[in-house]
Amino acid sequence: MRKGIWLLLGVVLSTTMACSLFDQLLPSNISNAGSSGSAGQTGSGGSAGTNVLFSDSFGDSGSGWEVGQYDNGSVGYQGGTYAVVSDGNGATMWGAANQTFTDVDIQVDATEVKAPANSNNDYGVVCRLQSNGDGYYLLISGDGLYSIQKGANDSYNALVDWTDSSAINQGDVHNSLRAVCQGSNLTLYVNGQQVANATDSEFTSGDLGLTATSYESDPTEVHFDNLVVSQP
Repeated sequence: MRKGIWLLLGVVLSTTMACSLFDQLLPSNISNAGSSGSAGQTGSGGSAGTNVLFSDSFGDSGSGWEVGQYDNGSVGYQGGTYAVVSDGNGATMWGAANQTFTDVDIQVDATEVKAPANSNNDYGVVCRLQSNGDGYYLLISGDGLYSIQKGANDSYNALVDWTDSSAINQGDVHNSLRAVCQGSNLTLYVNGQQVANATDSEFTSGDLGLTATSYESDPTEVHFDNLVVSQP
């Protein structure tokens, strides 16, 4: 990913991303969980469509998402949102929905509530998330950048390098994200504007994750809400 991210999977798999090395490198609480909330729009660039596969407003703490306090951060329900906290120093945290999808159109509201002073972080959506953390990371940063990253074989590779965009609200504010993973095509929208597109065919199905990373010693905390996952 960005600013030292090439070390991240090695660091994280030896420490404590939310999907940690518990239970044979599986994320905790893997199950075919249900969902809460109702389908609708999140303001991230259009309707979620009529074929809703999964939705969650995070008002029900039993809706099946991963919950955990780890050495370098935490994931879990907080005040009607899903909070992902990276304590810093390059620790990537993600929380898994404990679902399995193939093609998805994911819309979610993300609010950065805490970050380093220079906003050297990232946060966003993971589609086709594998049990070891591999998958497609569609990301923005608090300082106004976006990227699409592929996690595979203990490293991240940029399918779209970090790039500035005026579509991204910077700092401790709200951004509406939309990630479409359809076939080999991966597309990221921010606040209704398409910012990135990439193609890759290695992963065809997997879980859904919400993720955040702080690259400084100060933490990053992001609250996610109004999640709708539809068939593209």
